[in-house]
Amino acid sequence: MKTDEIAKFIHLVDSRVPHDPLSVKDEGLFTKLPNGDDLETGTMLNPSTGHEMSYEEIWRTLPVTTDKMILLESSGDRDKTFLGRIGRWFQGIGVTDFDREVHAVRGEFIDGGWRTVFCVGVSGRAEYFEEKDEWKVGNEIEVNGRKWKVLCRT
Repeated sequence: MKTDEIAKFIHLVDSRVPHDPLSVKDEGLFTKLPNGDDLETGTMLNPSTGHEMSYEEIWRTLPVTTDKMILLESSGDRDKTFLGRIGRWFQGIGVTDFDREVHAVRGEFIDGGWRTVFCVGVSGRAEYFEEKDEWKVGNEIEVNGRKWKVLCRT
């Protein structure tokens, strides 16, 4: 990001407002720090108090050793889940339709296998995958018996 650039994030899934994620206002001012990190400042709703409050977040770029990237979106009406992979990093987030529970997973590919770094919510909703050469943007594919739409692939 450039210094003093405003970013607006659109929530398709939100743990604080799972019934209406598009209602979430999420904008922040990004300022480049001397070490190369980005400082995001802004205001947001504190779910504990129900009031808006100031916040600061530090964003740090992780090293990526490949330009390969893929993003999948769940198909069907069971839930809304997104799975993505960039290099050795994997992340998934979604919300179930039946109880609006948010689930998320983050993993890293180490020594020939996936290691879960963070996981919350319904287990098994976001599963690691290995993409196939025939997966093309816009196509519906199947992973572990579940249908997904390929949104992005490089």
